[in-house]
This record gives sequence, structure tokens and C-alpha cells, in this order.
Amino acid sequence: MRVDVSRPIRSVVPSLDGPVLEVLAFTTAPLTLAEVHRQAGGSKSGVRQVLRRLVGDGLVHDVPGGYVLNRDHVAAGAVELLANLHGELAGRIRAEVERWPGTVDLVGLFGSAARRDGDSSSDIDLLVVSDAAALPDLVDHLSERIRAWTGNPAQVLGISRADVRRLRRTKEPIVTGWDRDLVVIAGDRRVLRRTA
Repeated sequence: MRVDVSRPIRSVVPSLDGPVLEVLAFTTAPLTLAEVHRQAGGSKSGVRQVLRRLVGDGLVHDVPGGYVLNRDHVAAGAVELLANLHGELAGRIRAEVERWPGTVDLVGLFGSAARRDGDSSSDIDLLVVSDAAALPDLVDHLSERIRAWTGNPAQVLGISRADVRRLRRTKEPIVTGWDRDLVVIAGDRRVLRRTA
């Protein structure tokens, strides 16, 4: 099963329930029907039906001011985990890279996974900047791990600091994308700005 990079919870809960639960998982403040609808998408009547059913099931509370996830419910932990799949993936990548020999200057998501505008057919694009001698093998292994964790193909680009400087000097379009979209998982974004 591939992960939907825009709304990871849809990988497990493909109905409108997924986005509604995801919205509620990221707040403890009550949200009105209109607020849940604006953030979750779908039709307003569909969101209303989902909320009513979830209230009936006890997973959501209808409280003054709107709706909240019932964090005492036995399924609430699973909902929160599913809602935070981006964070889980970033944590696994960070832990994997921390075990590598040598220094890793920067690790970050880019492309649709960073912008969260893809879907379950999207690749996971990752930039790794390091001068480690074993970087090609480490990058291949990380790509395999990401595929195992998400089901999505991973395009892991491993480059040196010298490569970053060369790409910046030649004004490669990919560098503009990194400047705009890169979501840093580990290291320092300033590595991308160094030209000398």
C-alpha cells in the first residue's frame, strides 16, 4: 500500500473519514462544521454525515463550539499516528541517517512529498548532502528503506557540497525548487546557499 503524500491518512482510511479525523487529530480546540469542512475538503453534507457517525461511535465529541477528537477513545492513538505519517517518515529517515558514518550536512524532502500536493502514485524525493565516501551505497540503502516504509518509490539524490556549489553556480532549476520547497529533516539548509 502506497502512502498518499498529500494526505497520508488516506492510505489507510480512503473515505472522507480520513481527512476529517486528520483535521481533528491536529487540534485540541473545538472546530465548527465549517472549519472541519474547509480543512478536510469534500462536501459539507458529507463532512456533516462523517462527524455525526463518528460522534455516534464515540470517537468524536460534539461539544460547545464544535467537534473534538475523543482522545480517551481506544482508537484515538491510532488516528493520531495515521494523521502524523509525514512526521513518522521524517523520524525514520532521520534515525537511519544518524547511523551513517561521516558527516551528513543536510537531509530534506523536496517535490510533491514536501509540498504535500501529490497522491499515492507520487515518488518520495529526498536530498542528501554529504561528502561521505560511502554516500552512493548509503543512498541506495535509504531508498530501499523508504520504499519498504511507504510503498512509494524513493528518489534519493546524494550529492557533495562541491556538487551543491556547482549546481548553484550553473543556476540549475532543481536548486530553485530546493530553495522554495525543501523540508529539512536533518542538518542545515544553509549548505544550499554556499557558493564558495
